[in-house]
Amino acid sequence: MAQSWQQVTNPDAVKVFLSGRDLPVLAALMAGEWAVAPLSATLHLPLNATHHRVRRLLRLGLVHEMRQEARRGRPVRHYRASSQAYLVPYHATPLGSPEELVGVQERDFTARFLHAVVQAAAPLVSNERDVGLRVFLENGEVCFDVTPTAGAFQSAELLRPDRPALLLNWGTLHLSPADAKALQREMSELHARYAARQGPDRYLLRLGLTPDVPGDDAGG
Repeated sequence: MAQSWQQVTNPDAVKVFLSGRDLPVLAALMAGEWAVAPLSATLHLPLNATHHRVRRLLRLGLVHEMRQEARRGRPVRHYRASSQAYLVPYHATPLGSPEELVGVQERDFTARFLHAVVQAAAPLVSNERDVGLRVFLENGEVCFDVTPTAGAFQSAELLRPDRPALLLNWGTLHLSPADAKALQREMSELHARYAARQGPDRYLLRLGLTPDVPGDDAGG
């Protein structure tokens, strides 16, 4: 992990990290030096929009112009992020709670994740009228899920070799503190092992574990 963090407190710069719109551009420039045209092609963004975002990041001090490449006509400008590590203090944001701060990280990824889940599960649907929400009692717990094939679907079917690599597990576990820490370590180690691999395809992953809050009705 980077040792030197650039603190971001300028309100306009803070908006960059809260909105998510400019973050893909900033993230690419954190990883390497880019000219605008190849950057826009890599990110699948319009050239004008990419140029506008780079110029905004430049004005905010989050991006620096590194060099100019001579060519006929205008020189090609190359840019890079001002840091490889940024820290936005909570007190510098307009957010009303720490939950909202966590939500910033979750929001865009959740939308992308859910869209990808629906696309991956589409081949499992033979009739759209069979798609539905299920609420059922299993092993003493009330469970919720979405089924692509009416009531007959079993999540274990996704483990078949001909099914997409799709895993959706959530709910409540009843564990001792020692077992919870063991699960935390095992999930972290498993994630690290597969994150080190460099395969040809991209997969989205969500891992989450937290002690439940007694009497918390935030979920409705």
